[in-house]
Amino acid sequence: MHALCLTTACSTIQENALCIGPRLGYEIPESIIRVSGFPGSVIEVVQQALFAVLILHPIAAAFVFVSMFTSLFLASRAFSIFTLVLTVISAILSTVVMGVDLSLVLTAINKVRDLNPRFGLEVEFGNGVWMIVTAVVLVWVAVVLLSARACYCCGVRR
Repeated sequence: MHALCLTTACSTIQENALCIGPRLGYEIPESIIRVSGFPGSVIEVVQQALFAVLILHPIAAAFVFVSMFTSLFLASRAFSIFTLVLTVISAILSTVVMGVDLSLVLTAINKVRDLNPRFGLEVEFGNGVWMIVTAVVLVWVAVVLLSARACYCCGVRR
């Protein structure tokens, strides 16, 4: 989730800003579209492409959830290897999602500044980006720990 704030160029005080905070969905408010100067058809295409890319979030979350559920049954060596494979897939998918999030935010930060020189349109990192970074770190830690469990190394025994 990202915060989007719109201020006038002569206003340096944040209290005068029109801010669109984090919310569900990926729609750009009509007031921001009017200020940007882009035609509505271009904005619609961008929003549809953004939705298609960001649908990876629930897919990655589902893979991580299934990996977490299968990790409850690690007594079996075969099941621990299955869980490890599933967790590696989850980690790769989560890393791709994090890359998409970072590229979207960094691109938005760089491009939104140039939209309209009369207004200071600003995009910032929101909580969603930091949550996915934390999730990726934790899922890769899970891969390392499940690897130790599956190969009976690092003090993990039968």
